[in-house]
Amino acid sequence: MNKQWYWGILFFVLCIFLLFAIIIYFHGDLVGLDTLIQRVTALLFLTLGCLIFLILYSVGLLSWKKLGEKDFLSFIKKDKKVKDKNNNKKDQIFFNEIKRYFYAQFGLFWRRKVRKCLVLGTSTDVDTLLPNLINDHWQVTDQTLMLYGGNAENEIDKAWLKTLKNSLGRIIGLRRKPLDAIIWLLPTNYLQLNRQQQYRLEKIAMQIRERNKVLGWQVPIYLVSTRASEWQQQGRIEQSIGLFFNHLKLINLDSVDPLLDHLAQECCEKGMQQVMQDLGHDFLLRLSQDLVTSDKARIKQWLSKWLTLPKINSPRGLLFAPVPQEIKEDEENYLPEHYLLMTPTWQTISDDSVKQSGSRIGVAWEMMVCSLIILVTGIFGVGQLTSYYHNQELIMDSTRLVNNINQSAVASYSDQLEAQYALLLKMSQLMYRKEHGAPIRYQFGLNQNDKLLNALWSHYTMANERNIAKPFFKWQSSYLVRLTAMSPSDPKRNEVINSSYEVLKAYLMLSNPDKIDVNYLGDFATRMWGTPANIQTSQWQKLMPELVKFYGKAIQDHPELAQKPTKQLVQDVRQILINQIGIQNAENTIYQAILQRASQNYANQTLTIMLGDIDSRMLFSSNEEVPGVFTRKAWENFIKDEIASAAKSRQEQIDWVLSDSSKVMTSSVSPDVLRQHLTERYFSDYSSAWLLFLNNIQWRQANNVADVIEQLTLMSDVRQSPVIALMNVIKYHAEVAYSGGGLSDNIVRSAKELIKERDPAKLNVKAEASGPLTPTFGVVLNLMNSEVDNNGMSLQTYLLRVTQVRLKLQNITSSANPQAMAKLLAKSVFQGTSVDLSETRDYGNLIAANLGDEWLGFGYSLFQQPLEQAWQVILTPAAGSFNETWNSQIVYEWEKAFAGRYPFKDSDNDASLAELARFLRPNAGMIDKFISNELGGILEKQGENWVINPVNAQGLNFTPEFIEMLNLFNQLSNLLLISGDAQISFDLMARSGGNVMRSELYIDKQKLDYFNQMPVWQRFTWPGDGYSPYAQLSWSSDETGQQLYEYYSGDWAWIRLLESAMIRQIDSGRFEVVWKVANDRNLKYILRSQSGEGPLMLLKLRNFSLPKNVFDIRNTEESIKVTL
Repeated sequence: MNKQWYWGILFFVLCIFLLFAIIIYFHGDLVGLDTLIQRVTALLFLTLGCLIFLILYSVGLLSWKKLGEKDFLSFIKKDKKVKDKNNNKKDQIFFNEIKRYFYAQFGLFWRRKVRKCLVLGTSTDVDTLLPNLINDHWQVTDQTLMLYGGNAENEIDKAWLKTLKNSLGRIIGLRRKPLDAIIWLLPTNYLQLNRQQQYRLEKIAMQIRERNKVLGWQVPIYLVSTRASEWQQQGRIEQSIGLFFNHLKLINLDSVDPLLDHLAQECCEKGMQQVMQDLGHDFLLRLSQDLVTSDKARIKQWLSKWLTLPKINSPRGLLFAPVPQEIKEDEENYLPEHYLLMTPTWQTISDDSVKQSGSRIGVAWEMMVCSLIILVTGIFGVGQLTSYYHNQELIMDSTRLVNNINQSAVASYSDQLEAQYALLLKMSQLMYRKEHGAPIRYQFGLNQNDKLLNALWSHYTMANERNIAKPFFKWQSSYLVRLTAMSPSDPKRNEVINSSYEVLKAYLMLSNPDKIDVNYLGDFATRMWGTPANIQTSQWQKLMPELVKFYGKAIQDHPELAQKPTKQLVQDVRQILINQIGIQNAENTIYQAILQRASQNYANQTLTIMLGDIDSRMLFSSNEEVPGVFTRKAWENFIKDEIASAAKSRQEQIDWVLSDSSKVMTSSVSPDVLRQHLTERYFSDYSSAWLLFLNNIQWRQANNVADVIEQLTLMSDVRQSPVIALMNVIKYHAEVAYSGGGLSDNIVRSAKELIKERDPAKLNVKAEASGPLTPTFGVVLNLMNSEVDNNGMSLQTYLLRVTQVRLKLQNITSSANPQAMAKLLAKSVFQGTSVDLSETRDYGNLIAANLGDEWLGFGYSLFQQPLEQAWQVILTPAAGSFNETWNSQIVYEWEKAFAGRYPFKDSDNDASLAELARFLRPNAGMIDKFISNELGGILEKQGENWVINPVNAQGLNFTPEFIEMLNLFNQLSNLLLISGDAQISFDLMARSGGNVMRSELYIDKQKLDYFNQMPVWQRFTWPGDGYSPYAQLSWSSDETGQQLYEYYSGDWAWIRLLESAMIRQIDSGRFEVVWKVANDRNLKYILRSQSGEGPLMLLKLRNFSLPKNVFDIRNTEESIKVTL
């Protein structure tokens, strides 16, 4: 459809649409559309319908166009198929003509009588040797059929060849032999093996291979070479000239030489005879001359080239054919259609091809299938005869056994058992065959195994109920009833209890098909079921186990045969046995027995044995040993299996024999509880043994810097460090029974470690999962595990810091003045400016503290003491020089300011409060400044007090006097110098005393006058205004006037007055101050302080002297020795 038609149809549709729209809108009443809404709705539907039509029309037209193109392509393909089909039909007609011809000549089996030859060659060569073959397509004479197959170089016609195979092929071993020979008419220049000829030869060989592949047959190839002569050969007697090859191969190509020589000789002899008769008959003589002079070598070369081609069969023969004599025209008219002009050459090829069967290409499936069918048929026939004989014999044997069973019902018990045993053997045989299949001699469709087994089963059930089931179950019941009837005091009761478990187990098996163990039942019957009086013991021991086993198997397969137990009897026996097991199998007894057996196989582990080739004596040693039973090897190879065996033994006793699945098992005898308790106790003892060993490790004392450096060097050596080796040993033994990682990984790792294929000093940082020893060893393992967040603490970091300390100490020993360098380092430590040494020491202390109290000894020996020694060898010698600094800077100034003055001495001269404040003032005083500048690293200010740094001050012994001084001065400074200047505020309240009417107290012009009125508190400040410092106490009684008790002047007057009083502490803030003025008269006052003891604190300065030494160096063994 062209575009004009397309747009024309669209225009026509639009016109129809407009026509209907006009009718609907203007004359809608004619079609029932009276209202405007109805008309508009109708127009909308009409528009929608028109749009849908246009869309469908366009899509349909496009689809039709595409379909037309597709149909055209299909037509082309179909036309090709039609042509192929027509060609196939034409070929079939061609071969049907040949078949009809030979069928008329030779009958039904003409294919075996006719010799079929396929001729290949150029049209020129074929017309020369076989005139009219190309036009006739096939020619025949007598029993020889010549088919023209086209040029050997052309592409093959597979359809034509397949039709040839199906039409002309004769059956040979279920395969069709399509041809007897392929005749290739060689071109006249075939011996000229130039590059072009070689290419043609390869192409022809490939086409011949393809023909054989389509035909499915390796057809013999005959090579025919056309030989022309310069003279007419009319009248010459023609012979078949050529030679045949038997499986010619490249390796035996030299065998062609004698054949060609003999052919040349024969041609020469016969050729001479023909030439003598007619000089023009030179064909044979010329052929002989060509073979002798040149063709022999070229023929051999050509054959060599042919045989080197891949997958090509060797030629059967090489023949030389002269140009045939021309047939006269009048003679040709009398020749029949498709007549083959037979020559000696064709006759020779035809006769020889009959003797050559050729060979198949590919697998002979037809022959294989036919042979297989015959073989299977024969085997099945013989098998049925054999199966009939054996099944008949089996039926007769089973019938005999059934008769014996029936007859033995009235015989003796032993005869009954023998008959049942014989039936049992036969049924066992049948049951085995039912499960695994009967032997092949019973098969082939005649197998009676299952039918016989079903027939024998009823007879067995009857006999077994009489001979085994009832007697066996009755004996078990009586045995258990006997146990329940025995009193606890019966001496034979324990003996019966020991065997009652087995009886109860067998008793329950017979009533629970899913619990039956046939081997146990057989063994139980042999040991426990006594021999009856009317049967021999040997016979009983032989028959009974097998009969009971088969009975148990029968209950498994047929639960309806199970016995019905007495529930109350079972419950009573279970309770008796459970009570007995709880007594005999106490956990402690089992546990100690396991350890006792293990101790015979595993020796105790010393530190030397654990570390192997690593010598730890330079660093640490231990006199303790770890018992061999508490090692990983003992657990994995012995203890674990022993605990499992104990639990299994308990499980075997309790799981179903002594417990009912509907009730909860008593926890005291539960196998799971036993396993759990034994395991927990073992690992508890395991942890304790290792903690005892590790906490008793002692670090070797080093007396000088050289020893310390040597220790730290060995300690941080990642290859030879005993510390790393010991940590790896701990890790190996602590990871026992770990659940992390794959099973194969743990096995391989354990094996490598056990056979010493590891470096014990190599730090292992692999992360592991949690295990039973994690609560104890987890803190140690975390030090070695860099993948776990352990608050920055790890063994690697610790050893790195140890290396830093060692390098610093080595720098001291290698300096020009080691003594000065050591003192300088110690001073920096005192002052808190030595970061490396202090931080490393703190890091070791932190690790030891993090290990906890359980690892106290181990943490101190391996992490604290090594650096403690390094700290001490530096700080201890420097402590003496620091005492000198203290005396020169502080003590000297103190003595200069306060020597011979009150309150430090009994003297009328008072010490200056301003001078005292200069020494004691917080932060700004001389003592605070000295401590801050010189001891800032080991003393630190916490609040208002100086506190010894417990970490940095370790190894340094402060003198007790110095510590007491610090405490005293801290209290005084907080009390006296809180505002900067020396001043104390306190409250006094006078109390009435016997025979004292009035008392007056003056403190720096501050007066407390008391005359037995209501006592009140009065605030005092000491010292006062400073212009007239004094203190005075006077009193009066009803007998005497005003009397002076004591008067002191000076800054310390109030302290002097307090010194003469008796002081008693009432509570934390109040003190009773009593002055005894006469034998029977006391002046009482209550002193209340806002902080501490108030002014009473200053009494502690009486006879106080500043200590001469800060550090106690009397116990220091020797000063530092630096060896270069």
